[in-house]
Amino acid sequence: MRYRCTIAGLLAALGLLTGPLSPDARAEPWDLAGNTMPTLPAPTGPYQHDGSGFYTGMEFVMYRTYRDVGAQQVAKRGLVDSAGLLAGTPGAFIGSGEEALNTAEFGRQAWSPGCKLTFGYRTAEGWNFYASWLHLFDTKYSAGAGIQGPNFGNPGQNLENNFLFSPVYNFSADFTGPVARTTSGGPITVNGFIVFGALNGIWNGATDMTIAFTQRFDNWDLGAKIPVFESENARTYAIAGGRFAWIWERFMWRTEALGIDVDNIALGQPPQLIEDPTWAARYLNTMSQRMYGPMIGTGHEVFLGSGFSLGLECTWSLLLDIAKQRAKYIREDEAVQSKRSWTDYRLVPNANVALNLTWQPMDGLTFRIGYSAQNYFNTLQMTNPIGFNYGQIDPGYTTKAYRILHGANVGVGFVW
Repeated sequence: MRYRCTIAGLLAALGLLTGPLSPDARAEPWDLAGNTMPTLPAPTGPYQHDGSGFYTGMEFVMYRTYRDVGAQQVAKRGLVDSAGLLAGTPGAFIGSGEEALNTAEFGRQAWSPGCKLTFGYRTAEGWNFYASWLHLFDTKYSAGAGIQGPNFGNPGQNLENNFLFSPVYNFSADFTGPVARTTSGGPITVNGFIVFGALNGIWNGATDMTIAFTQRFDNWDLGAKIPVFESENARTYAIAGGRFAWIWERFMWRTEALGIDVDNIALGQPPQLIEDPTWAARYLNTMSQRMYGPMIGTGHEVFLGSGFSLGLECTWSLLLDIAKQRAKYIREDEAVQSKRSWTDYRLVPNANVALNLTWQPMDGLTFRIGYSAQNYFNTLQMTNPIGFNYGQIDPGYTTKAYRILHGANVGVGFVW
């Protein structure tokens, strides 16, 4: 995995570590004079009495990320009689045509675990300068289709419904599939199955197809939190800075066609099915949306008593989305491929909200639990992730009017 959260770190906005103010600490919130509460030893030495200094925080997050991929038919049951050996008509489709695989079959939506890390510095005047990183680990979905369909009672006259067909076209001779399937003069029986001759293409008469969809998300904030209002039991602050958000998604489709051991046939032995990396192909569609822009916001925190406080924070951004799309067909042995790429530019309004309950059991140590949501408008999604034209790959992308990532967070922060 590209990112592993091995660098711990960087959570906690201003409200996490500057904490609520007590009535006895209005003038200098971090003044420890006369304090009878225990203080936590800091890694770099004792606290500054004025409350300034570096702080770090780390949180565990669990977000709901919605799978933004459309419903597109991938394969149906049957095959195309390329040479007309069975139907008498070259190019005739033989089989039930029942849908075997669709991108809508990925299953239920998943939750994505991740981490949020923050590093910052607080001045004696209450200003906070911070950098934070939110990372959600890969969320993966998969589905597949094999030789046995759901209708056991209709395998077809020659078991043609046990095979899979996808309408990939304009491919080169490198993707024709097993040679024995394309050169035999008629149907061949293997282990009770009819393997038709003259089947052109790995995706025609395939025996196995698998699809997968992977999502990943990152967000970096670099900013300052500026005190606006402060009383014994509440405080308000403004936020200004920059934001980088990255939505990364990949669709993968693998197809395999089994071949025939023609040497066994020549020796008068029963033919056997075999597999070869040249008889399998992968299709990859990767979309990377990197969004950059300024950020502003505001936050308000109320002291509840006994070290507890409740805070609400809202930020807004207007981001430039640099959306890179890369689609390609590649043979399993990676000897040959066809690739196409695009880059789109668009503006993406963004609004984030976070509601947190914090508890400060002692000076310099703060725990918090809360809910946060990240909202994006005008991003892209894969409506039809597969482009079946090998020679001019053109999958379908459309505008996603509204996208949300939201969930719970829990963590701890320390003042050095």
